[in-house]
Amino acid sequence: MWGTVIALLLLPLLAMQFTVEVHWTGFDFVAATALLGGTALLLELAFRKQNTVARRVGWSIAALSSLLLIWINLAVGIIGNENNPTNLLYFIIIITLILGTLLTRFNVFSAHHVLCFTAAVQVGIEVIIQYNDLGAAPFLTAAFTLCWLLAAGLLRQAISVPSSITN
Repeated sequence: MWGTVIALLLLPLLAMQFTVEVHWTGFDFVAATALLGGTALLLELAFRKQNTVARRVGWSIAALSSLLLIWINLAVGIIGNENNPTNLLYFIIIITLILGTLLTRFNVFSAHHVLCFTAAVQVGIEVIIQYNDLGAAPFLTAAFTLCWLLAAGLLRQAISVPSSITN
């Protein structure tokens, strides 16, 4: 996994040698390293600490969805471009997920509820944005909402699986 992170970080560096269309600053590399490294660390912890495939996949979907939501928002923005202040609303989703997961101490049953609530926050933000005519991202909202609910469903399924089952 760590090799993949390094390869992904080297891609823009390599591309910058051949085209002027890719221009990353030092900040871009630091941000990408933090995002990719943090996600890889979360995935590694999930794979080490979780004892069922459903839990591992559930936590992986949550971590990768978070990464993707942050990356899209920082890179190009979800509403308009990355400088549109409306995009700051999407960070509420990530904050909800992080705080909820930390407050519940990664308890699988509680995390199921946190992920369902995160899905509701995602939809709520879309409703607020559309109601105030600030733009719209219904496809992305639907996609991320489904990811949050899929992760929640996998964690919920894992609750009923005895802890002695590892696959």
